[in-house]
Amino acid sequence: MKVPTNISEKDIVGFVMDSTRDRYERLSWQGDFIDYLARVAEDPYKHTRTSYQLVRDMLTSFGMETFEDNGETVTRYKLFNDPFDDSKNCIYGLDRNIARLARYIEASANEEGKERILILHGPVGTAKTSIVDLIGRGLEHFTASRDGEVYSFSWRFGKDFNSEGTGSMGFGAKGGGDTAGKINPVAVLPSQMHDHPLLLIPRPERRRLLEKMFSLGGIEGKRPIPHKLLEGELDYNSRQIYEFLIRKYKGNWLKVMDHVLVQRVQFSEAAGFGITKIPPEGNVETASQPVTIDENFGFIANLLTSISLVRFVGKYVKGNRGIVHYSDIFKKPANYLQHLLAAVEEHRMDFGEVGTDIDCVIIGTTNVHEYLSLRQDPISKALRSRIRKVDVPYMRNYLDEEKIYRRGLRQAAHRMKIAPHTTEIASRWAVMTRLEPTRLPDSKELDDETKKVLARITPAMKTSIYAGVFPPELSERERQKLSERIRRLLWNEHKYEGMNGVPTRVLQNLFSDLCEDDNNADGCVTPFRMFDLLEDIINQGAENHDFLARDASGPWFDFQGFIDELRSSYDDVLRREIEDSIVNIDQQEMENRIRAYLRHVTAFNKKERVRNPLTGKDDAPDEKLMREVEDVLKVDNSERDFFRFKILSRATTAATKGGAVDIHELYDDVFQAMHRALYIRKRDSVKWNEVQRVLDKSKTREQFDALLEKESHEQHQDTKTLLRNMEGSYGYVYECARVSVLYFIRNLLPAGKD
Repeated sequence: MKVPTNISEKDIVGFVMDSTRDRYERLSWQGDFIDYLARVAEDPYKHTRTSYQLVRDMLTSFGMETFEDNGETVTRYKLFNDPFDDSKNCIYGLDRNIARLARYIEASANEEGKERILILHGPVGTAKTSIVDLIGRGLEHFTASRDGEVYSFSWRFGKDFNSEGTGSMGFGAKGGGDTAGKINPVAVLPSQMHDHPLLLIPRPERRRLLEKMFSLGGIEGKRPIPHKLLEGELDYNSRQIYEFLIRKYKGNWLKVMDHVLVQRVQFSEAAGFGITKIPPEGNVETASQPVTIDENFGFIANLLTSISLVRFVGKYVKGNRGIVHYSDIFKKPANYLQHLLAAVEEHRMDFGEVGTDIDCVIIGTTNVHEYLSLRQDPISKALRSRIRKVDVPYMRNYLDEEKIYRRGLRQAAHRMKIAPHTTEIASRWAVMTRLEPTRLPDSKELDDETKKVLARITPAMKTSIYAGVFPPELSERERQKLSERIRRLLWNEHKYEGMNGVPTRVLQNLFSDLCEDDNNADGCVTPFRMFDLLEDIINQGAENHDFLARDASGPWFDFQGFIDELRSSYDDVLRREIEDSIVNIDQQEMENRIRAYLRHVTAFNKKERVRNPLTGKDDAPDEKLMREVEDVLKVDNSERDFFRFKILSRATTAATKGGAVDIHELYDDVFQAMHRALYIRKRDSVKWNEVQRVLDKSKTREQFDALLEKESHEQHQDTKTLLRNMEGSYGYVYECARVSVLYFIRNLLPAGKD
């Protein structure tokens, strides 16, 4: 079927051609070495970057932002929002850990000490590989941009190479011709290690040139001249060719450079350039082989008869100038990784009998068990001293955990509806399994009142605090004790908090199974079903889930207790949502009533009169109005005067703090009590057995609408109001609202109210 469009075939072709041409012109630049030097002189900072400096600049090129979290200012690198695939691989909740990785990269970029092997360490399923993959994607994108230009070079030779007089080398007659292949190269040999073109300049002259460029470019003092460029050497083949040509041309370096074609390059993991991954079962061996097959190699080898060229083999050929990613690095024996010592200390790698300089960021990912095995291996001591470890734990903020589940459920939404609170419950339970009890109440540096508050903290309360929400169990004064400093201490107290507990993948698999469950006749994934599956996890025991091996300690590590607590909390939430939805309340009218009550209470306490807006006269405080509100709040007659004093003191206290006073926040309990009183009045008039009958018969919205067509709409007004408000206020689709209301009627509705 042809989809109508306002874009013509000519427009489409033109758009593709223009975009393709622009990309080609930007990425396909090549030129003589002297042309390249002019580019370096224009922007020496950009053209003298090492792999670490390139990665550092790439990270910042995507932008950064800061936010406040648990008493700390945290930096987020926007690269990890995944701008490439519509946030499909966005990294949540690991900003501190990524910032630590970025600091290690920054230190090496600034040459602050020796380079190290960067290790992302954590339990299974904590996005370690995704972090490295996004760095790779970022490099692919960055090196295709104007700010991320990277260059390498090739050697070229013309058909007349052997025709020019060469003195002692004995090549043919003297004469000109296309010896360097600048017009029509007959052989081109790329630098196998993608070497930096500046390495073609002899080392003493290279140092002086770079020092002058950095001075004239105003870079001196801002960034060191990279040691790898000052001291680095060409790879084995390029060094052989360079030395051959410098002899051939009797020291004429410029004629040697005629054979150099500098080319812009773009990193690509798929193309094996600048980004490579070594799987745990992969072969890390590097080697060199004689040139026997490749015609290009062979042709040049015949031209340069006094030298032997080799072919480099191994992942470092692909990863040089960029990143080498060791996946599950410590699944290999420590002695199998000894080549990494020279790689990070000396920036060299042996390819069989041939060694060459390398420039790459080495990143490894490892699970907890493999890293522990490494620490127990005596051979690994030297290797461990060259590691910079970045812990990558499970989420400790349930809001971040929930984002992961919601992302995975996007594609499943058309198959199965997800009831509100389902992902939140799973996320809260997951985080509760990972938290450690605080030892701060034993601290000698904290005051007694703060320590008492901290001693009250349970896993559920800590989960809320980490998400930036004060637990409702805490009084206003107790909340004040949880200052930014205390929350920062709490967050940073346990170095390995989040390294144990239920893996995110386990719950992701649960959601996947729930969405694929053909036996779910309700068409909705509900918290009730989630509670059952969480209990199934516990029943599978520690032999299937390591975290279950921890014994309960009070409220901590009581995994079944967490479920019971969340179930009770959810019942309260659902009860409140249905209370809100069954009653059509004019919120403004309720607010006006509470404000009127506060005006009359103020006058009562001050023994003043109240201006009547209708008559314009000053009347005595309306005792009837005040008692109506207090009766709703169940205030005893003997305590009315004290209650009125206490309720007004809240506003006085809030006013002394400055800023606007939010009446809803200040008197939330009053609003809730009045709302509940109205609900109870309404609840007793609802025919709940009729609501249940209708919903039992109508599993889909279509069936419900058909039933309304048959029966009186007026008869089902309560059901319609309930469903409409649950959808509008809380986001329930029909299938999920139906199941939730039926659960409420059967389990939460007081006996005798149906």
